[in-house]
Amino acid sequence: SDTVTAVSIPEGVDGARLLALMREDHGVVLAGGQASLRGKIFRVGHMGHCSQEEIQGFLDALVAVLPRVGFESSRV
Repeated sequence: SDTVTAVSIPEGVDGARLLALMREDHGVVLAGGQASLRGKIFRVGHMGHCSQEEIQGFLDALVAVLPRVGFESSRV
């Protein structure tokens, strides 16, 4: 889709907590997966114009939250 990007949630990462922390701590609202993808992906909406600053803000928030939800950077 031109308006949504789906991202796989790595094993060991608490997807529900990831979504909650992104929203509560950084004001970034993400959507979880539906049906068979529940808990396996999150979705990032980017409908319309998205500035480089908005994209960088999302990435910075994700980097800050991932270690708090079980992601180990040594797995990259």
